[in-house]
Amino acid sequence: MKRIAIACLALVGLLGLAGCGSSSSSDSTTATTVQVKGYHPEPVRKVARYTLSDYATDPAPQTFPLKAEPNGLLLVYFGYLSCPDICPLTMGDTAAALEELGPDAASRVQVAFTTVDLERDTGPKIVEYMEHFFAPEQIHALRADTDEQLRSVVYQFGASFSIESHEPGSFYGVAHSGNTYAVDDKGNVVWAWPFGTTGEELAAGIRTLLAQTYPAT
Repeated sequence: MKRIAIACLALVGLLGLAGCGSSSSSDSTTATTVQVKGYHPEPVRKVARYTLSDYATDPAPQTFPLKAEPNGLLLVYFGYLSCPDICPLTMGDTAAALEELGPDAASRVQVAFTTVDLERDTGPKIVEYMEHFFAPEQIHALRADTDEQLRSVVYQFGASFSIESHEPGSFYGVAHSGNTYAVDDKGNVVWAWPFGTTGEELAAGIRTLLAQTYPAT
């Protein structure tokens, strides 16, 4: 069967499917002042009661509720491992943001990559992928046990994805939304950044969210 090209769709608005094949996000801003990007989901999306299997654990997998550690933020991204550009660019920008934050603030942030490609992406492969970008203690390598579980979680975040129809074992394309979501320690989705948010912009947003979500007492 002739291989078909990956379904690459342009990001449309805030909830559009992200295409695979767009330009790097590193050139998305030239201003000296970091701009606020993203939005606060309304109504507030509560995701703490939803769980996925986390393979970045020992032993693996373990059930992971979708919420941050106390006084921290969990950055959740939905993608797939064979994505040629959108996913690795986003992970690279996220890694740059944690570096920009410095060790104290970065220690309050963890990153969860959730695969939407259950047919090809195994738990150990997700862990290996994430460790190219982050330290082991910073990551959650998440995978749903069923397609129904995955779609429930994706829907709750307001994200989206589609898998191209294909014969078992044949090549297929994947399209997915490109947002990165910030979840607090109560399981509330407190912010969403679109694809193209630079590491500097993401770091500025994380600093603001940490200060606003957990004000000093």
